[in-house]
Amino acid sequence: MHTLDISYHELIHAMRQCIAVVDAGGVIISVNHAWIQSAYDEGVPQSFNWVGINFMQIADALSGEDEQDLDRLQAVLQGISTYYRNEFRSSCIQPSRWFQIEAFPLRNGAREEPRGMIVCLSDISRSKQLENDLMTALSQIRTLRGLLPICAVCKRIRDDDDLWNSIESFLQKHAHTEFTHDICPDCIRRLYPKYSSILDTPTHQ
Repeated sequence: MHTLDISYHELIHAMRQCIAVVDAGGVIISVNHAWIQSAYDEGVPQSFNWVGINFMQIADALSGEDEQDLDRLQAVLQGISTYYRNEFRSSCIQPSRWFQIEAFPLRNGAREEPRGMIVCLSDISRSKQLENDLMTALSQIRTLRGLLPICAVCKRIRDDDDLWNSIESFLQKHAHTEFTHDICPDCIRRLYPKYSSILDTPTHQ
C-alpha cells in the first residue's frame, strides 16, 4: 500500500492546479480535487476512482503516434530527465479545450532514486485563444502592409483566394473596419451639378 506524508498530501489537495501523483510503475496513487473537477468537466464522472489507473496508458493515448513524446515522459518517471512539458487539445466536449501537462520526478531527497513523478495539468485554453487572436491580427497587419493587387479600372482588390473584393469588403474582412457612406464635394459637383451651388454657400452657424 502506498503512503504519503499527511502534510504533503494535504498540500497537493489544496492546490488549484490539477495534480496527480504517480508511482515508479506509472500508476496513479493520488489526485487532487482540481484534477477530479477538470476530468468531470471533460465528461468523466466525479465518482470515477483514479487511484490504480496506469497514467502512462493515458499519456500514450494523448500523445497519439508521437512515441518520442512518450519517451520523454518515461525519462522523467525513471529519473533520467528532470522535467517534461507538452500541450494537447481535448475535444471530449465542445468547445474543445487546450491543456498543458508538466511532470517532475518524485524523490525523497535530491540523490534518492525516483519514487515516481508529479503530474501537473493546466487549462491554457484562454492563452491559446489570445495567441490565436494575436497571430490573426499579425497576419492581417502583414496583409495590409504588403503589396495589394488592385484593379486599375474598378479598384477592386484580389485576395489570397484569388477572389476580387471591393475595397470596403476587403478592409472589413482583414481590418474589421466598418464603413458609413457619404459623398465628397467633387463627386457632388460631377454627378449632381444642379445641386453643387449649395457647396458654395457658407455654413450657417
